[in-house]
Amino acid sequence: MNPHIDLIYFFSSLVMVALPLGVFGWLTYRVVKAYWRDQKAASKAPR
Repeated sequence: MNPHIDLIYFFSSLVMVALPLGVFGWLTYRVVKAYWRDQKAASKAPR
């Protein structure tokens, strides 16, 4: 095979792995941040 095609396949496989990991990592960060913000607000609220 052409070495350039192999390089394109390699980078496309990296993108296919890194993109979902980045998206789900970012979403997890947002959810955890919102959870901690809610917990902090609930602990400061008078009962």
